[in-house]
Order: sequence, then structure tokens, then C-alpha cells
Amino acid sequence: MTNAEAKLFYEGRVFPTTKFGDITIVNYRERRSIDVIFNRTNVIRTCTLGQVLTGKLRDRTQASVYGVGILGEHFTKSNGKFTKEYELWSGMLERCYNSEEKFKRYEGCSVSELFKNYTLFSEWSFKQIGFYQEGWHLDKDILVRGNKVYSEDTCCFVPVQINSLLNNNRAKRGVLPIGVSKNPKRKTYKSRCSIDGDLVYLGDYLTVDEAFQAYKIARESYVKEVADKWKDQIDPRVYEALMNWEVNIND
Repeated sequence: MTNAEAKLFYEGRVFPTTKFGDITIVNYRERRSIDVIFNRTNVIRTCTLGQVLTGKLRDRTQASVYGVGILGEHFTKSNGKFTKEYELWSGMLERCYNSEEKFKRYEGCSVSELFKNYTLFSEWSFKQIGFYQEGWHLDKDILVRGNKVYSEDTCCFVPVQINSLLNNNRAKRGVLPIGVSKNPKRKTYKSRCSIDGDLVYLGDYLTVDEAFQAYKIARESYVKEVADKWKDQIDPRVYEALMNWEVNIND
């Protein structure tokens, strides 16, 4: 079939897609260059005949990633590999909207409307301090303590040391406050604090409150030390948040 014959045959014909409804071919130039319109949204895109016939076309204006994420026009791959911004974006959506057991600790977390759009998330990321640093993480609750919403106002990029610095591992503790454990032999309360990956013994105390206060002082001092270590590299907002960080007995 010549291009002229194919143009007459295909233009105006309707084909189904696997996830985004029917499409109509509006312009056939050649097998590798065809314009189609998504009938639901009137979005036009260029594709190949193979994509049309297999139904593997995606309307990038519709929520298609974990039921909420909109791809938009920003590319997701470079040299055959997913871009850093796409992996950050899809990972964020997965934590919040994947119901698998391994993501249960993110229950109640959500993503802002702006961040649900991959193109807008990418544009935001490119402007952030730390985005181009290798191995830095996207964090949602250093700037706003206890925050559960990934958004343009609450997120920042931080090195691994800072990202893990404020984890309290509540699920692994008993009824005693963070940093405190019972010493049954002495009938006292032991205070320990994680410093540079090591669990440092701070002493035994007669009361829970005394043991917690020892932990609180040590932990807050260490957080400030880490903040000073990274001061010249991190977002000033992150530095300020760390310098003002306080350990609460209910953490």
C-alpha cells in the first residue's frame, strides 16, 4: 500500500487504546508519522502506525501513573534510562498511592496537585538546592514537622545523613520514650543515643524523665552538629529547621 493509499484508508478511522479510550487518525503522512486525536480529551499527538494498531498510546494529559500522576510533555527517559526526576516523581507517587504492605508506613501521605503533574514537578526540582547532588533524597517533613503531603512548599533535597537523621523508629519501640530503655538488673532507666551510626551509652538514671532528658540534650546537640557540617551545601531552610529541631517525649 502506497502512502497515498494508506492516507485514504486510515484517515478518519477510529482505533481503541488499552487505557485511554478511542483515538481517531486525523493525518497520515507515513507509517512512522501519524497524527491522532484522543476522542475523550481532544488531545492530539504524533505516533507510528504500530502504536495505533497495538493500542499502546498514552494520553499524557490524563492521570495514568498510580491513578493520579499526569505525565505531561516532559520526557521520562534519557539514553534509554529513566531520568532522575522521573524516578523521584514515580517513587513519590508509589509511596503514597501503592497499597502494598511495604508502603504501609506511608499511609495517610499524599501529593499536592502541582506535584501530581510530572512536568511541573520536574520544573520545580531543577530549581532546588541539592537536586543535582548525587544520592540526595527528596524529603517532605524536615521543613514542616509531621507533614504528610509532598508539595512544592514542604519538600526539599537533603543528603542521606540528614534524611535519616530524624527517624525515630517508633514502630520498633515499646512504651518508653525515645532513647530510653529499662535496665532490669539495676532497676534504672538506660539512656542511649545514635551518633554517627553508633549507639552511644549516656548513662543510667533513676527516672524515665531523667533518662529522656539526657537523650534529648545529646540528640539535639548532634542534630546541630550535622546541620553545621552541611551548612554550606543544603538549602538555608533545611539548616534553619535543623538548628531549631527539638526532641519531644512523644516522638
